Amino acid sequence: MSLLNPNFFIHAGNVLLLVAYTVRDILWLRLFALASSLIALPYFALQPKPLWEPLGWTILFAVINVYQSWRIFVERRPVKLTPEEEEIHKRVFRELPPRKFLQVLSIGTYTTSEIGARLLERGKRAQAISLILRGKVRVTRDERVLGELTAGDIVGSALILSGVSADVNAVATEEVRSLRWEVDPLDQFLAGNPETRIALQKYLAQDLAGKLNRAVANLNQ
Repeated sequence: MSLLNPNFFIHAGNVLLLVAYTVRDILWLRLFALASSLIALPYFALQPKPLWEPLGWTILFAVINVYQSWRIFVERRPVKLTPEEEEIHKRVFRELPPRKFLQVLSIGTYTTSEIGARLLERGKRAQAISLILRGKVRVTRDERVLGELTAGDIVGSALILSGVSADVNAVATEEVRSLRWEVDPLDQFLAGNPETRIALQKYLAQDLAGKLNRAVANLNQ
């Protein structure tokens, strides 16, 4: 029997499709399904009257599997974080995979605040939260110093959790580099990413607890 017998191609394609159904890894499943479609193409083309409809559908399936295989490959490539991103990941989002962590960073902006800049103003609702990466922020109420925020602290964490307006001022006493997230875009992102919401809320609670402990310690001095 000639190797060009169309039946050879359809049988070979179905064998690969059978193999695809037995693998657990989604990328290999896509690749075997793609190979199955490509090998089956001659079966439809070499008929006495080419079967254009099945040929068209098979090409479409092949294109879809090429696209999906590429997406999976890109998503699985190792993620390289900068030293600064590594620090933020370990400090705040260590429970998130690096790729998901980069999505969180993408909706934030790195900002630099000069000395005297107000990150929070008494009587106003917080429009954003800022993770301090470098520098110091002094928290005051009626000219009374309540404490200082440094690297790793979040400005506005208590307000985001409670939803109330600020009853303190937060002013940079040094040049401050921070990662700032606007509240509305952050809420929209977290609504579709519950694991990220849990990780952030956990850190916000830890941040608030740390501030309260320092405040109590300052009062006892």
